[in-house]
Amino acid sequence: MILVLSGEGPSDLGMCTNAQGRCGDNNFQAGPITVLLEQLIAPRLGYTLADHPGAIQLINKAHLIDLAAERKKNKRSMILPGKKHGMETGYFHANALILGQASLEIEAESNDTAMAVLFRDHDKMRSDPPALWQQKWQSMLDGFQRAQFPRGVPMLPNPKSEAWLLCAAKKQPFLHCAKLEDVPGNDDAPDSAKAQLARALGGEKSAIELAEWMRGIQFDAAGASAMPSFAAFHDRLQNVLGDMLH
Repeated sequence: MILVLSGEGPSDLGMCTNAQGRCGDNNFQAGPITVLLEQLIAPRLGYTLADHPGAIQLINKAHLIDLAAERKKNKRSMILPGKKHGMETGYFHANALILGQASLEIEAESNDTAMAVLFRDHDKMRSDPPALWQQKWQSMLDGFQRAQFPRGVPMLPNPKSEAWLLCAAKKQPFLHCAKLEDVPGNDDAPDSAKAQLARALGGEKSAIELAEWMRGIQFDAAGASAMPSFAAFHDRLQNVLGDMLH
């Protein structure tokens, strides 16, 4: 199995260290959310993906944009916002479509089956309608479906990944985490998710430090599932794994 990732940067899924848009193995620096993913996947597989060469591939956000630009050259393939996908959600649909297509190409290259995880922060604003998270989530699912790639998993933390990490880092880990989805996502807001995480960990941590911290804990998916955004991701992950391992 190959895990194909696309995130927003070093502090979530990680980064390429070789100045390339796609990387794996020694050129991939895993972020804390990839470590979390591996913890959730390993029990189902019976092995750790990171221990197998080529089993984790990252396509960074910039490279995904380049792939989308290439696709736009073919007018028949252009993704235009319409009634189904407005400007707000069309971005998520397009990202999933391109990642799904890239994952199919990786499958063909490697003669192996891939699962793709698309990470994007919800970045909720106070003025956002409550239904916007669900619309973004569905747009990702629709994008994977349009790519004819059934093994796509959206990862859309609400408001952002720091809330998921904070569920594990707070004084009573994994208890009463639902309210963390109401924490301000804007890093400049008072008592933002990022500020609360730094306080819980005794200071602001680098992406590498966050990944190391995550390796040292056992993430409780059941407790974290009090957060609807985590529960939706975890359910989808388990369903896709179940189909792959069936």
